Amino acid sequence: MRPIFYIILAIPVIFFAITFAIKNSHVVTLSYYFGVNWLLPLSVLLFAVLVLGIVVGYLVSLKTIMRLQGLAATAKKEARQAEQEVSNLRSLPLKDAV
Repeated sequence: MRPIFYIILAIPVIFFAITFAIKNSHVVTLSYYFGVNWLLPLSVLLFAVLVLGIVVGYLVSLKTIMRLQGLAATAKKEARQAEQEVSNLRSLPLKDAV
């Protein structure tokens, strides 16, 4: 079910990207430091900026992701230990307090 959803979602996105690239095929000049100039289509420049933003966002959140994965691993380890203790207590015979 999930792959079908992604395929259905990808078709309009790809269609939009192709039509955007066709409509915005004008060449723009990207000027950088020390007189460096690049001539490239507007759609390529916007796509590069989008990808750069995604990469920077991922790198910024990487520290938080790693910390949360460590906390999740610690919580799983503690849960396993608690389950082991409960199973050990359940296996002990009951003693009557008379």
